[in-house]
Amino acid sequence: MHRQWWNSPVTVETRKPGQRLTISTCEAAAVFMLRNWPSKPKGRSFKAARALLVDAHAGKADVEVARTAFLAVIEESGIKLFE
Repeated sequence: MHRQWWNSPVTVETRKPGQRLTISTCEAAAVFMLRNWPSKPKGRSFKAARALLVDAHAGKADVEVARTAFLAVIEESGIKLFE
């Protein structure tokens, strides 16, 4: 199995205002993007980040690079991020 755990988890707000989800793996981030994204997915950056997360989960991309792409699309989409 490939290492897919992130060095630092990411906590985001879900579709339900006030509800938070902590994500610490590429798989969990990809599932969040596919099933629970709180806004309408849009743009190349969303698709690229999702593909990178799937590749990282499969061991074909660096997990921290995938995490960075995930954070970028979170910020771009205006999803609330918690430290």
